[in-house]
Amino acid sequence: MSLDRRRFDFLPIGTFVIRSTISDELHEILLRCANKVRKNKKLKKENDYRKRLAGNLSEEYNYANAFTAQEDKIVEEELTWLASHYTKLMGDLCNKPFYRKPEELVMQKPVWVNFMKQGEWNPKHFHTGDISCVMYLKIPKEIQEENIKSKHSSKSNTPTAGKIEFCYGDDIGYTRTGTTVTPKEKVIYLFSAKLSHMVYPFKSKTERISVSVNFADKINAENSLQAKGERKI
Repeated sequence: MSLDRRRFDFLPIGTFVIRSTISDELHEILLRCANKVRKNKKLKKENDYRKRLAGNLSEEYNYANAFTAQEDKIVEEELTWLASHYTKLMGDLCNKPFYRKPEELVMQKPVWVNFMKQGEWNPKHFHTGDISCVMYLKIPKEIQEENIKSKHSSKSNTPTAGKIEFCYGDDIGYTRTGTTVTPKEKVIYLFSAKLSHMVYPFKSKTERISVSVNFADKINAENSLQAKGERKI
């Protein structure tokens, strides 16, 4: 039996997380306006978003009234375009009609920002909507060095300080039910809103800043209404 010239292919089963980047312009707007909310006493109080989120963090804010009209347009256009591209890639991977044009998606405002500090964490959770994303505004080098040099992480076979883990499916053998990734500034991850994920704490005396928002699929919503026999308005 010949053991050479064999072809091995992967079948697209399960879900996928897509990684991309945000523009310098978007990064600057999100970071500047996040600090604007934090420094403004009125916005800091009104935009406290912790009761709506799973995070065990002392500072989580939404961006309501933080953007100018032009900034709001830039944020929505770029993120919705990225979400649309996610549907295209997922459609190609799964050979299903997932692709949605930007105008067929709704960004579910508000966008929110997480200021994660020493000892804080995000427990396993999922989001509302159909598509979710997380992007990174600030990832201090101290967190990565903690995974490489610290006594508590450097010898581990799974150093996870400040990392995000995506979890999916049952372990039935020859499977991988989760993947842990190291955040990097200006990187964005897009994924199904129902995909469970968590963020691990870190011990370094520093701060990690991330932003998230969800998207709804207009076509899925309309199909759901039709299936239920409800009238479209």
